[in-house]
Amino acid sequence: MVEMTTGQRSFNNYKFNIDLAVLICNGLRPKFALGTPDCYIELANQCMNSDPEKRPSITEIITKLDEWLNIIKNESEIIGEIITELDKRWNIIKNEGESRNENQFLERWLNIIENESRIKNQFLESDEISKNLPIILKKLSKSSYASKPYNTSEIGRRLSRKHAIKSTGNIKVPDDFCESVIFKQ
Repeated sequence: MVEMTTGQRSFNNYKFNIDLAVLICNGLRPKFALGTPDCYIELANQCMNSDPEKRPSITEIITKLDEWLNIIKNESEIIGEIITELDKRWNIIKNEGESRNENQFLERWLNIIENESRIKNQFLESDEISKNLPIILKKLSKSSYASKPYNTSEIGRRLSRKHAIKSTGNIKVPDDFCESVIFKQ
């Protein structure tokens, strides 16, 4: 996702070796281009979370991308419908006196409109900025962007040295531990 915003491969200024792998394991993440929409950065960062359980599923990613596309394409239709509904609700509030629920309803829809407008504007601004970004296309060579084997034992050794893994001695395991692990799966 970062490459889409910069027009360059991630970590382009780094040598692709075991040192970079260790830096990434320690939390190094690629930088986004200036003007990248906040919502896009947030989603990309979720996708790069070091805890796989906290990463969004492909369904969640597609849903979010689809939502943004709909905002960008159909915002005027959506806003028109919302404004019509808000006008109806506002007239009810004026005629019947102020209602807390109606005010919350109005506030919620105004926040939605504001958020969708912000998202659309950020994507449109990003499109304008990205038109001027240099796109670096290189022929794939042996020293370029290709998979290569790494000694994962070496990466683990470097990480354990940095995080100073300590021996714990004896650990008491509760009697029902195995049952709870089996049933959770």
